[in-house]
Amino acid sequence: MKKHTDKTDHIYSIIILLCVFVVIVTLLYSYFEKGGVTFDGWMTLLLIISINLMNINYWKEYLFKD
Repeated sequence: MKKHTDKTDHIYSIIILLCVFVVIVTLLYSYFEKGGVTFDGWMTLLLIISINLMNINYWKEYLFKD
């Protein structure tokens, strides 16, 4: 397997993961404060998760090191 040693891969993956958490917290806030989540909110979550799925190989290697 290819080892990820490039700092940009590491930083990019962390930033995308943080974006997922920020979007989830924002949607939870919107749901509990305003009583619902808009269509745009769900589409933003779907977009961020799909972008994060492009890094699945990075997270596999990072979490399951030999």
